[in-house]
Amino acid sequence: MAAEPILASSIWLAEDHSLPSRPKDQRLATGLHKLDEALDGGLPYGCVNCISTENGCDSTQISHHALVSHLTSSATATATVIDSTLSFDLRKLHGRLKRTLQKGAGDADAAMDVLHRLKIMKVFDFVGLTEAVSEVREVLDTHARSMNSSQARAVAPRGTIGDSQDEEEEEMMDVLVPLQPDREKKSDPCLGLLLIDNIAQLATPLLKNNHVQGQALLTNFMRSLSHSTKAYDLCTLLINGTTSYAQSKEETPSIFTSCLSRPALGRTFGYGLDTHLLMHAVPKTGADARAVYGGKSGGRNDRPIGMANVLEVLQDRSGGCVGRWVAFTVNEDENVVEM
Repeated sequence: MAAEPILASSIWLAEDHSLPSRPKDQRLATGLHKLDEALDGGLPYGCVNCISTENGCDSTQISHHALVSHLTSSATATATVIDSTLSFDLRKLHGRLKRTLQKGAGDADAAMDVLHRLKIMKVFDFVGLTEAVSEVREVLDTHARSMNSSQARAVAPRGTIGDSQDEEEEEMMDVLVPLQPDREKKSDPCLGLLLIDNIAQLATPLLKNNHVQGQALLTNFMRSLSHSTKAYDLCTLLINGTTSYAQSKEETPSIFTSCLSRPALGRTFGYGLDTHLLMHAVPKTGADARAVYGGKSGGRNDRPIGMANVLEVLQDRSGGCVGRWVAFTVNEDENVVEM
């Protein structure tokens, strides 16, 4: 028994009408000038973005910059953080919010009001992750239905025939009622940011227990996440880990020959991503490189070796950003300093 064939054009039109309209190529600026320049304006909305971070590198500063930039971009912007590391530092995020608002000639006390639009969900396994994403999807679906119902409101039909005065009042109502949807269209769109930290920590136990079944579950999850991201115009940011195989014969994805790190969770995981970034550490200067790769052992009088974080684009489905990279360090005040 087979289903009736459906024209591809009808599926395309149905999908086109179901998706909310948004400005073309809308992007989330991270607040880091060189990184936004490398990404042609920032992380795209309606796409699944990922940062695979090498051991020893901390992507917290990048994710905090993205959160602050998103939440301060609009009064209706909302964000959800799904945290599996149980180390999300809300105090640091609040401090960065205050500094950002002060730079913009805003009220630093409004940082607490901004945090009212941020949800933090703690998860402990892959099942908890899927449930958390389903809950986010239900909230967005409820909001979308309420917006559609409010825009589709019409004047209730009259049950009796009125006199001339009632007819004049009805004509006035007919003129005033269509103005309501126009006011709603002029309101700011409800933008959403979904941050999942760390997906490798949740999916790796599945792959180790049963690789085939784990990959199937991960693929289904990524497919569902991608559909929700596009349907609700989210900017989804995943934080992933890395692995390294020194004896591997395959080429490393990085343009830096010294970087042997590969994104965790395998190649299949990468197929579900729209933008994929790799963060790893490299020596800052030539002297630092000679000390690291030349095999010199650190002596008592040797200066400390300086390292910088590099963020390079491994995959970009919507543009030509592959191969671009930026370097930065984190100072003592835990602020990002671009190089």
